[in-house]
Parts: sequence; C-alpha cells; structure tokens
Amino acid sequence: MRTKGLMGVFGLLIIMLLVLGVAYAHWSDTVTITGTAYMGEFIVGILENSVSVIETTNGVPEDQFTPSKPWVANTTVTLDKPETSVHHDGEIVYKKMIITIENAYPGYDVHINFTIKNAGTIPAKAKLPVWEGYDKEGDPLSFRWETPVYDENKECWIVRGYIVHDGEDIVELYYEWCAPEDEQLEPCTGYPLRLKITFLQDADECQTYTVTVTWEFVQWNADS
Repeated sequence: MRTKGLMGVFGLLIIMLLVLGVAYAHWSDTVTITGTAYMGEFIVGILENSVSVIETTNGVPEDQFTPSKPWVANTTVTLDKPETSVHHDGEIVYKKMIITIENAYPGYDVHINFTIKNAGTIPAKAKLPVWEGYDKEGDPLSFRWETPVYDENKECWIVRGYIVHDGEDIVELYYEWCAPEDEQLEPCTGYPLRLKITFLQDADECQTYTVTVTWEFVQWNADS
C-alpha cells in the first residue's frame, strides 16, 4: 500500500511538471530586431558631372571667329579625392580640381563652371581653397590674392588673384562663388562657382601650366 501511495504521488508530480512545461513553452517566445542606424554625415565638395569648360580668346569663342583661327591652346579639368554620400543616393563629390592648360598665349581665357555641394546632413563652412601649381619645366608657380569681397547684388563672393612670374602678373584668376555671406552651406544644397582664368600680356607663349585647387570645409560651428 505504501509503495503504491508513493508511486501515485510521484506520478502526480510528473504530470504537474509536464503541464507546467507545456505552459512555459506556450508562453515563451523570442523577438529579434535588426536595424542600421546612420549618424550625421559631413561630406562637401565639387559635385560630380557639374564641371563645364569654355575656352575663348579675349572673350570670343573659337567658333565665332571670321575667318576661323587655329586653336592651339587646350585646357583639361580633372577631379580627385572623391567621397560618396551615404544619405543622398550615393552622390559623389570631390575635394581637388586639377587644371592643365597647354600652349597658352596672351588673351587666352578659360571659363570653368561647377557646383560645390553639401551632400551630407551637417551644415558646413568653406575655408579659403589652397592653390598650387607648376609650369612646363616643373618650376612652382607663385600666387597673389586680393581680399575676397561679398557682392550683395549678385549674392556671391568675388575673389581675384594672380599668378606671378619674375614680379609680373602673368595670369589673372577670378571667380564668383554664389554662397551665403556667412558661408554656411546647408545640407542637400549646391552652390554654383564660376572661375575665369585669363592670360595677360606678360604671359609666356607656348607654355603649359598645371594648377591644383584643393577645397577645404569645416563643420558650421567650428572655430576654423
């Protein structure tokens, strides 16, 4: 009798454990959430495919000369230091522009138009670009810049400078950058820039110049 009683109690315990186990299994579950979080993105530069180049002599395009004249000079513009935006459909911007001018002569003009875009999500400010260059012999070029001026009518910054050789201004560099006066560049916004390079009367003929312009930007609230 006692053995049967113990067996009955043991059997009852087994049944209770099975019931509890089924209940636990019924009410237990696991939920997994997978996601990607992007932080703010700081990326500003020359917008891909925004560059156009127009070559003239004293402001007159080649196809407007009558009779036509041989066009001996040539300008090529390439971009370097690319960055790709995560937030704006893979937009690509570049930090460096390389300008190569072959067989330049006095009166030859190059008009380079492009867009500087804030392709990130953080407002930015531009620092003055760094200009460097060398001639056909590999000798470095010297640059002289005037103080930038903001034109309120055009709503553009006006910047004028020169390439100097033996104390003479041989090339004029002039550009208008249509950005706000406080130079704050808003996200998702492009700002057009028009650069004109003019070879003055003291410029050497049959010369080749390579000029690199590196654009630098800082976060809008940075001190410098």
